[in-house]
Amino acid sequence: MDIVLKCPQCAAEVSLEEDASVFRCEYCESTLMPTGRNEVQSFFFPPKGTREQVGKALLKALAKKIGPVRIEKAYLVYAPYWRVKGLLFQHAFGRKYENTLYGGTSYDYFKKLRAVAYNRTFPAFAAKQWEVFSLGLRAEAMKMWPYNKEKMGKESLVLEENVPLEGAVKMALQTPYPAGSADREKIELLKTELIGERYSLVYFPFYCFSIIQGGKKSLLIVDGLSHKVVKGSLSLDELEKEPRRETVPYRPLHFIPFKCPNCGWDLPYRPKARVHLCRTCGRAWQEKAGHFQEVPYRVVLPGEGQRMESFTYLPFWRLTVTIMTPERKYRNLKDFYDLFPLPRVMDKEMLKERRIQFMVPAFRIRNAAAVDKFATQMARNQPEFEETETEEFREIRAADVWLPLGEAMEMANLLLYSMVPKRAKMIRKTVKEASLRLDEKALVWLPFLEKGIFLREANTDFAIQKNCLELD
Repeated sequence: MDIVLKCPQCAAEVSLEEDASVFRCEYCESTLMPTGRNEVQSFFFPPKGTREQVGKALLKALAKKIGPVRIEKAYLVYAPYWRVKGLLFQHAFGRKYENTLYGGTSYDYFKKLRAVAYNRTFPAFAAKQWEVFSLGLRAEAMKMWPYNKEKMGKESLVLEENVPLEGAVKMALQTPYPAGSADREKIELLKTELIGERYSLVYFPFYCFSIIQGGKKSLLIVDGLSHKVVKGSLSLDELEKEPRRETVPYRPLHFIPFKCPNCGWDLPYRPKARVHLCRTCGRAWQEKAGHFQEVPYRVVLPGEGQRMESFTYLPFWRLTVTIMTPERKYRNLKDFYDLFPLPRVMDKEMLKERRIQFMVPAFRIRNAAAVDKFATQMARNQPEFEETETEEFREIRAADVWLPLGEAMEMANLLLYSMVPKRAKMIRKTVKEASLRLDEKALVWLPFLEKGIFLREANTDFAIQKNCLELD
């Protein structure tokens, strides 16, 4: 879905991709960064047709069905809906039952990961009497404008949202696991997380007509885009008592120059990136609260005698964490392998000296399940990397950083569930009660060498298929 707006430089009407973090005007070619893209923002859909045009068509249609009617009052009403978009991860643990040869039943434990694109809308107002509980595909396919009361019409009624952001987050996570064979599968544990999600408040137009027929009054609600009558039971008195939105909800779109704050040169035009790497001075930046904030990063070099130009560098968040449970704190690798044992002999004293670290992929992904498998392999083996700072990095091929730090912590929580064996009930119980405390963070680029259909990490030889991620 595209956002329609006026270019801040030339005032031309242009479109901004919803997922884009950088804007380039097709008329004046200026490049700007919209601020607040990681925060909640507000938009509206403009109605099709005026009140007079829609009212005239409504009278004509009603005259054919119920006879002549008269419109007493007409309102253009904007109703708020929460829109949530991201990647949905669901870990399901349970038992699967099967019939045996002699008429009995047996079961085996199962563990499944569901990773799908998530796009949902639900009312942010008291919608029971409106009976429009979702915007459907229109919220994905149609263009919208940033919230602007003048463009929405000074006489329009804008309903106030009564579902706060915290309530929207809870509703978004209340996503049931798809029902399979209900009599064959019993889910015992379900972990749901939204990764890379964005919340926006979308105001949808409705026309409300107070009509009179034979001395009787009634209120008809008409969809402002499709012009279909909504099967609501709202009265005129109830409509006029609905609380109104008088101020701008959440933060509107603003723009800042897309230039490196350190050297002043233009940053590379990478619309999907959340962290932008300057190819002139080598500094990395992200937008926060309307300003650029520097992001320190480190690089893992390939083996001795290997050239950096031969490798593709993928970004990861290195998170040093403590696993917190009611009974115990898991801080070092000895604690970690007490919880997630590996079938090999290791020096326990050396493990006590190393902290638990998760390498969470920060690049843009296509196959979430495959990337989760790769990240789980890294977490289970806890490899060590020799990190450094180098100015040569600005000249080599590096993938964009798509996942911000906060979402990386949520992904790390999911990795705990990914490491649980399907039959390990005690580990499952511990992980269910566990939380992660972030002790240290760093953005790290790892070198990968292309070999056939795979990209292989230069130091561990762990592989991931190229088509599981987006490099351009």
